[in-house]
Amino acid sequence: MTMQRKTIKEVLLEVDPQTRTLYANVLKQATGLEPEKASGLSFEDSIHFFTHVWASCLFWSNQRVDYIGESLEVLENFLRTRFKSQKDLHDIQVFCRELKQLKGKNFKDIDTQDFEGVLQTTVLLQKFPSVGLKTAALIMRFLCLDSNYFSVEQNLLIPPLDRVNYRMCKQLLGNKETHDLLTDEKPAFKLPETQKFAKLGCEILGKNGILIDNLWFIGHFYCDSKLQNDCKLRKGVSSINFSNLIGVNLHEECPFYKYGCRKTK
Repeated sequence: MTMQRKTIKEVLLEVDPQTRTLYANVLKQATGLEPEKASGLSFEDSIHFFTHVWASCLFWSNQRVDYIGESLEVLENFLRTRFKSQKDLHDIQVFCRELKQLKGKNFKDIDTQDFEGVLQTTVLLQKFPSVGLKTAALIMRFLCLDSNYFSVEQNLLIPPLDRVNYRMCKQLLGNKETHDLLTDEKPAFKLPETQKFAKLGCEILGKNGILIDNLWFIGHFYCDSKLQNDCKLRKGVSSINFSNLIGVNLHEECPFYKYGCRKTK
C-alpha cells in the first residue's frame, strides 16, 4: 500500500516533539551543554559545542576513530584561526564566507558556484576530511534546528538522506515511486537525491520540510530492524538508548501502524 501525503504529514508532526526531545538529549549528552543556549556560549564553549557535535556526527556515520581525530584537528584549527569573536563564530554568513576560502592539502576542492546560503554551507562542509553530504546535513541540522548555534530559517535546511529514511520512503510511498525519486538504495546518497528528498519534504510539510527527517526517528525505533517483521518497538531500544530517551514517550506500535502501514520485506 501507499500512504497519503496528508497522513504522512500528520504523523511526522505528531512525532516531532518526541524527535526534538531525543536530539536535544543527544546534544546535551555529547556536549555537556544546553543546546537551546548554544547561541549565547562563550568563544571557548562555542568551539567545544561545535567540535563535539562534529565528532558525534562522524561517529554515527561509522567513521574510524583515527579519521575522526584527523577531521577534528583540522576543524578546530579552522575555528581558532579563522574566527576571533563569539559573534562571528555564530554568524552563518561569516561562517560560509570562511569556508569558501579553505584551500590546501587538508581540504577537498568543492565547487559550490551554483549554490548559495544554507545549501552552500552544507555542501562546503564536505571540504573537511571524512565529511560526506549526509554527515554535513546532519551537522547543520543539529546546529540550526536542534540547537540555536546558528540562526537559520528552518525551511532552508537540507534533511540528511540515509538508508533508514530511504527504507521509510519505500514503506510509505512504495518501491517504484521511491526508486523513481531517489534511485537505488546506497550507503551514501549524492546531492541530487538529497535535494529530491528535501523537495519531497516540502511537498508534504511545506515550510516544515526539514521534518521529513523525522522518518529516521520512526524507522530507527520501529521499522528498520531486520530481526522482526512487524512495526512494533524494537526490542532492547529502551535500555540501549535510555540516557537519550529521557522525556521521550515511545509507544509500542509504529505511529503509521494505525493507518494500515505494515513493514515491507
